[in-house]
Amino acid sequence: MSGPDILAMTGLGALGIALFSVCFTFGLKLSTAYNGSLLINSQPIFTTLLAPLIIKEDFSLVRIIGALAGGVGVYFIVAGGLGPGDILTHVYFRGNLILLGGALSISIYSILLKRYVIKYGGFIPTFLTMLSGTVFLLATALLLSGSDVFQGITLKSWPLLIYIGMVGTALVYPLFNLALKANGVIRAVGFKLLIPVFGIVLSVVLLGERPGLFTYIGAVIVIASVYLIQRLPAGATEGKPA
Repeated sequence: MSGPDILAMTGLGALGIALFSVCFTFGLKLSTAYNGSLLINSQPIFTTLLAPLIIKEDFSLVRIIGALAGGVGVYFIVAGGLGPGDILTHVYFRGNLILLGGALSISIYSILLKRYVIKYGGFIPTFLTMLSGTVFLLATALLLSGSDVFQGITLKSWPLLIYIGMVGTALVYPLFNLALKANGVIRAVGFKLLIPVFGIVLSVVLLGERPGLFTYIGAVIVIASVYLIQRLPAGATEGKPA
């Protein structure tokens, strides 16, 4: 493995792991959970628009329509019938802007990481980017909080933290990178539009919640949008211009 590749993946860790996490955390603090879910899940839209420009991945009108429809579906799920003026007010402008920055950062991370996933497989890029991202995150936490960075973490918190670290991070990123290698950036990232859909199902099964009509409408739109994003343009192959 060459030095420039290691340096590049280190930088991608800072972009897609550290910066994304910071943007998501601070954006959520300055905004709302509704806005956070909607804006962070705008990543497939950025990816569909930018991947053809940055790495010449397949471009088609159907995919653009699919990405935009996915954004609408996520909005229905998150807003639950509320109008834009009710959830995207000026009070949360800074937080919303930070959340969009997080979605943009992880989109660019996914696009640029593809070449290293193809070159080295899914696990080496995952290890290097997460290692560098963790170092940058720790440095940021120490800079902002000093010696109090771990204060407040109780014994009861550790099982949840271990679960998030192992299942929500250590397992998810290698699987995503393998999908990135096999399916291309746009198709792999498109599946992230299903996150709110799974959220609905799990909230019903585990928490007994009862989503409203708009939530179910949004879920149908999201599933349809994922189908559109997965379609290759006629005669095209993944990773080559259409």
